[in-house]
Amino acid sequence: MEFTWRATIERELSAGNVKLDVLEYSATPMESALSGFHQTLNRPERWRQLAVHVAGGIATLESGALQYLRGELEMQAVSASGSGGGLGGFLRGAVTAAATGEGMYKTGFKGSGTLYTEPTRLHLLLGELRGESLIVDDGAFVACVGDITVGRHVNQGFAQMVGSGEGRVQPKLTGTGLFALQSPVPPEEFQILEMQNETLKVDGNLVIAYTDGLQFTVERSARGLLGSGKTGEGFVQAFRGTGRVWLAPTLPLHAGPVRVSG
Repeated sequence: MEFTWRATIERELSAGNVKLDVLEYSATPMESALSGFHQTLNRPERWRQLAVHVAGGIATLESGALQYLRGELEMQAVSASGSGGGLGGFLRGAVTAAATGEGMYKTGFKGSGTLYTEPTRLHLLLGELRGESLIVDDGAFVACVGDITVGRHVNQGFAQMVGSGEGRVQPKLTGTGLFALQSPVPPEEFQILEMQNETLKVDGNLVIAYTDGLQFTVERSARGLLGSGKTGEGFVQAFRGTGRVWLAPTLPLHAGPVRVSG
């Protein structure tokens, strides 16, 4: 059976003159069901696309995320240190990235218009930064718009635990504006934990983002080196202090083959 894809706005978030829309594409059969016959219908899984509305400001997208744009928007490469500046900045940064082993660029857009990302089956989580920093799980960043700098955070927690000199590099968003992250978990299933001088310990990679004011460490599980059934390594992630944590407790339920929606 053939389908046609129809888009609706699943959710939106705006602040000042910037806005993010999540478009959801659902499949509709092109043929009507036969009258008097029971027909089982397996619809393809839904797809999602992010629309980033820019009005005289700056938007930053993960490299390769752009599908198309409308409006007067100038493209420039943005390095992990937050610098840019067109082709010259791109080439200078490429040399630096090659020398240091740092990951390549995000893509910046300046002006007025709308950017559309490549459709994905992952869910898109929208949020707002208000003069703060957010450390994001590697691979989760999609886009941000407003006065936000996309940098890099070297997480030494696990490296210190196992005696390695190399830390895990993660995106770090700093400033004021809107951001979008991607995850197999729907936004409704996330818990945004407001911590006030507390301690949170998580067994498994369930945290997609946390604010920079929290102290992050990796600690040995009380169950012993080989006793952790979820991490498989006998370690837990610990967050201490005051801030916010985006936690997805249902992530293990979304593992497995691609689902079909009815």
